[in-house]
Amino acid sequence: MDFLKELNEPQCAAAEATDGPVMIIAGAGSGKTRTLTYRLANIIGKNLADPFEILALTFTNKAAKEMKERIVHLVGPEAKNIWMGTF
Repeated sequence: MDFLKELNEPQCAAAEATDGPVMIIAGAGSGKTRTLTYRLANIIGKNLADPFEILALTFTNKAAKEMKERIVHLVGPEAKNIWMGTF
C-alpha cells in the first residue's frame, strides 16, 4: 500500500505484520499510534479483515478517537466499524 511509504523501516515491518496480534512498545513520540493505524489500514486494504472484526485498544479515549479518525482518513468511512476504545 502506498501509505506505508510514509513509515520508517521498523514501523513498516510492524505495519506489514498481518499474521496475528501485535504489541508495539516504544518511547513517546516514536510513532506507535501511527504504526498501529497504518497496520489496521493495511489489514483492511488487503481485505484480510472486515473493520467490524477488528478490536483496537488504547489507554485513553482521546487516543482511541484520534486513531479511528486517522484510519477513516486512510481507508474511508467503512473504518468507522472498527471496535476502538480503552481497556
